[in-house]
Amino acid sequence: MKVIVVGGGAAGMSAASRVRKLLPQSEVKVFEESSYVSYAPCGLPYYVENLVEDINDLVTYTPEFFRKERNIDVHINTRVTKVDLNAKEITRISDEGEKTESFDYLILATGAIPFVPDKKWLEINHVYALRHLEDGERLRKDLQGLKNIAVIGGGYVGVEMAEALSKINKNVTVFEMKRLMPNLDPDYSQFLRQEMEKKSVKVVEGFTVRALENTGEKVRVVGDSEQPIFDAAVLGLGVKPNVELARSIGLKIGETGAIWVDENMRTSNPSVYAAGDNVEVNDLVIKGRKRYAPFAPEANKEGYVAGSNIGNQNIKFPGSAGSSITKFYDTEIGVVGISEEDAKKHGIEVFPVKIRHNAKASYYPPPEEVYMKVIFDKKRRVPLGAQVIGKNVWGRVAYLSLAIENEITVDNMFFSGVPYAPPFAPVWDSLIVASRIFYERV
Repeated sequence: MKVIVVGGGAAGMSAASRVRKLLPQSEVKVFEESSYVSYAPCGLPYYVENLVEDINDLVTYTPEFFRKERNIDVHINTRVTKVDLNAKEITRISDEGEKTESFDYLILATGAIPFVPDKKWLEINHVYALRHLEDGERLRKDLQGLKNIAVIGGGYVGVEMAEALSKINKNVTVFEMKRLMPNLDPDYSQFLRQEMEKKSVKVVEGFTVRALENTGEKVRVVGDSEQPIFDAAVLGLGVKPNVELARSIGLKIGETGAIWVDENMRTSNPSVYAAGDNVEVNDLVIKGRKRYAPFAPEANKEGYVAGSNIGNQNIKFPGSAGSSITKFYDTEIGVVGISEEDAKKHGIEVFPVKIRHNAKASYYPPPEEVYMKVIFDKKRRVPLGAQVIGKNVWGRVAYLSLAIENEITVDNMFFSGVPYAPPFAPVWDSLIVASRIFYERV
């Protein structure tokens, strides 16, 4: 059996490794368009700020490792341009020229690409979009002679890049057409904005970027009324699924714009699987709905499932509740599940609980707080979503993620054995307080 994987990121290498383990006699080939495989693009902001000194530190395993230790034939700097499903062949282009390869199974792990409103923006001098590690290398090198930087977009990528740039003493302005981190409630968004402004990051909300233009060696950010000028612009407008190859061969594209797959990660063609940031999965909160969840943990597991099922297993990927976390300096931001607005759109009667609480024992220095909003389904008595901002956020979001995914009732949440010690949490943790409020009032 011959398995070809298109894409050498988290999902692709997870799938390839699983096929190799389960089918040791099979031939496994991976084609990756960049110079790296098994890399962490999520770490690029930390490379830009010099927290990560060497770009190779963002690489988990090299192509040589996969070739020698796992007998996986990895080809870098190689782009797959065509797939013939009838002949079961792919066409690839590299420095060696154009070649064709046959396959029994194909795994598409083409990932996501930065969302860019106009492709012409990428032709502008000193405009940067981060996808591959090479993009981060180019940005860090070019930044040495630049001072005033615009960040276009105030979501996860924009916030992380704003921190990275401010830490290397750049003058940073973030432009966001809505509000900062628009998946947060307005007051939480405002809290984050205040924290960013304390670090001298300027935040311009309600600003729609119509165009980016070069004026000499500078970049003009064109809005409806203002047209400020910067030394460079970094795009942080989020990502979209890379489905160009999938669409070209007639695979079903789902309701989110990503590749449709079943729970086995099989596409609409039984010989083609897909995994990673190019697919949509089941929404674990709104049953029957699909969710686009371009996160590394999901990608790794999806690749594992795809490779396992090609290897004659029967493993299902249940879906995602969209658990995510980021930070700006010491302010941590976590989100999971759905918002109050989204729940109401689906006709769900909700009971939102919003609290400000100590993140640890009040007497344990330094004093730290956490802000938490939990959206409960009033009828079913289960959590549907949450926003957490402040300190010690990860563990609380992880707890809420498990509660949402497993439909743990508020009664069980209230009596759950959350650990306590003064350095980590108060006796009445915010998780228990939130469930207690529902428990007493509903």
